[in-house]
Amino acid sequence: MKAIELFQKMEAEVLKPLMLEANFKNDGEIWWKSEEDFSLVLTLQKYWWSTEDKIDFRINLGLMIPPIKHSNIKRPEITELAVCVSQDCYLPEDIQFHKFKNSIGYCIKNDDNDEEFLNLIQRDFEKYIIPQLIRQESLEDCVEFYKDVPFWNQRLDRFIQEHKFKLMNNLAS
Repeated sequence: MKAIELFQKMEAEVLKPLMLEANFKNDGEIWWKSEEDFSLVLTLQKYWWSTEDKIDFRINLGLMIPPIKHSNIKRPEITELAVCVSQDCYLPEDIQFHKFKNSIGYCIKNDDNDEEFLNLIQRDFEKYIIPQLIRQESLEDCVEFYKDVPFWNQRLDRFIQEHKFKLMNNLAS
């Protein structure tokens, strides 16, 4: 199987069912689940050097403040997210490197064992990524989750303060 076919199979047979089951919405390559004050966001980022025969990609996980309310809005860019981390923030260190994983994310090649790869991705999503994402039900939960993640913890605090300020100004108007 070509790497691009394996990537598409992963999206269709692993990512899509798991994200829909966790009540995430989808528009193109972005998945989100909105709470009152924020949206949890997940995207797959294929690196520019990827080909049909070898695909390097990472999973971007983050928060959008204010939340995404409608799918017809412009897709948020990674730079607009209050937090945007890779899958490694959600995975234990002892499983961050394996046959399909490297320092920038995942790597699949033609003729890789598709069952082995899909099982690893399924494990990463079911056991680690989705459970930690869906536990973030409030901004306080998000602050707690990211409190030890350098840079992003401060950026999240700033986005929360800016959002509260905008809300206060709207109420005063």
